[in-house]
Amino acid sequence: MSFEKIVDIIVDTVHCKPEDVKPESELAALGVGSLEAITVIFELEEAFDIEIPNEVIPSIVTVNDILTRLEEARQ
Repeated sequence: MSFEKIVDIIVDTVHCKPEDVKPESELAALGVGSLEAITVIFELEEAFDIEIPNEVIPSIVTVNDILTRLEEARQ
């Protein structure tokens, strides 16, 4: 499922605890800084075979925002 893969990507990138990654979690609070955000976006694009437009990236603040963008990209 998408959520578990997102958790894996975030945990692998910033080495936080998987149980800390919830839909309402803010990426910054998990340790995702600007450099890590680029890595997370790249990994998401690769894992789900999607492209996240650069102008959308600043609006991705929470894990739920990632889920929303994945759903939009699949349509």
